Amino acid sequence: MPKNRYKWKFDEQYWERVAQQPDWYMQLVPYVKKTQESISNVDELANFRKTIGHFFQKLLAEEKLALASEGPDLDAQREPVSSVVIHHTSSAPGYSIDYMNAVHLLNIYAPYYFQPTVPEEMELRGKPIWSGHFKNGKQNFIGYHWLMRMDGSLEHLLDDNQIGWHAGNWSVNKRSVAICLDNNYEKMCPSEQTLEALATHIRKKYPEVKSENIMGHCESSPGTICPGVHFLEEWKPKLIEYLK
Repeated sequence: MPKNRYKWKFDEQYWERVAQQPDWYMQLVPYVKKTQESISNVDELANFRKTIGHFFQKLLAEEKLALASEGPDLDAQREPVSSVVIHHTSSAPGYSIDYMNAVHLLNIYAPYYFQPTVPEEMELRGKPIWSGHFKNGKQNFIGYHWLMRMDGSLEHLLDDNQIGWHAGNWSVNKRSVAICLDNNYEKMCPSEQTLEALATHIRKKYPEVKSENIMGHCESSPGTICPGVHFLEEWKPKLIEYLK
């Protein structure tokens, strides 16, 4: 293995031992936060995040990560679908589903279990993580319901009766479905073909959703620019036109 040229170090043997503890995230979340705050170089930060993501992808695949065998039924709070939230992977096309699963575990579930924001859920802190969602017999932590590939094909990641942790807003999560575009649209717009395919899917699958309830992640969670800086002014209006 090539020598790590960065200042930070990731001891896989140590974290493999930690991962066997039910509250592994109680150590990981502060470590990740502290390390990321110490990194000023964009490429180095991306490398650190990929290292952590791929490591946990491997642990999940090999079933070497301590997870809960049961937990609360958060999907009991599901409401009829009335909104669609658009996301992007912010990466090159061809995003791995297994890698996405690990990333969402690390970026969404682990921080929430580390510090629950709902008072009645404070008891989750320190307990093994539970999503209540399963795919191929294993827990699924992906927050999106759909992933649209560059050719317009769609991968179904969550059932519509399941709440995806994606919007940064629990009220929106409960009543929405999330569609993620497989590309980085931070500074560019999707093609007309992509927008047309997206509109066709929404129109056929969710005809009950009104156009004013089609939103970007940036609208449900103002702290993010997802699905890109041009969404609101440039390609959201085009998407709405295709929906007509």
